[in-house]
Amino acid sequence: MHTILIVDDEEPMRELLKVHLLGAGYQVDEAKDGMEALDKLKKSSNYSALIVDWMMPFMDGIELTRRIREISSVPILMLTARSETSDKVKGFSYGADDYVTKPFESAELLARIQALLRRSPTLNQESYDVLLYNGMTLNPNDRTVSLQGSSVVLTQHEFEILWNMAKHPKQIFSRSHLIELIWGEDFQGDERTVDSHIRNLRGKLKSIGASDFIKTVWGAGYKLQ
Repeated sequence: MHTILIVDDEEPMRELLKVHLLGAGYQVDEAKDGMEALDKLKKSSNYSALIVDWMMPFMDGIELTRRIREISSVPILMLTARSETSDKVKGFSYGADDYVTKPFESAELLARIQALLRRSPTLNQESYDVLLYNGMTLNPNDRTVSLQGSSVVLTQHEFEILWNMAKHPKQIFSRSHLIELIWGEDFQGDERTVDSHIRNLRGKLKSIGASDFIKTVWGAGYKLQ
């Protein structure tokens, strides 16, 4: 059974989320702030996904997401009252996987959680084969990319972008195509989200010596060298 960690400083919101999640058959844990959430993550790897509120005192959801990505690739659903595209792009750039904007409907919340869990290879009990591309090893079981003894952990969406490109290295992927493949038809954000993920992905690949692997094809999209 999947366990969802709710991170929100407001108890009424935590209780509302618990009602929805428990009613859908999930197990639930909760943290009242970012520090408590980090402590729980360091002690347990049993969480299938996190719901993180953007606006929290001491450590907001963006900073919490950034720090989580240093230790874990667990799927993160950001809960926010912010609806501006620039805010969403900022959240994605720090490692959020999806958004729900307040106020939200229960059906939308549960659908987005289900989509995150369905797309996460680390939550499937099957073991997936690694993919080799130009000296890199892509391991979908832990979302790591390795090159010449160095490795880096990618977020769910970063890994899916690279995985699809590596499986079809001669293909040019437009932003709309990547959104359809990775976020699905229900994606309501801006196509610039893809650019943000590509930028993060390039930075992580550069850290292991693969800085020139992703090429921008102007006016068309992206492909691997």
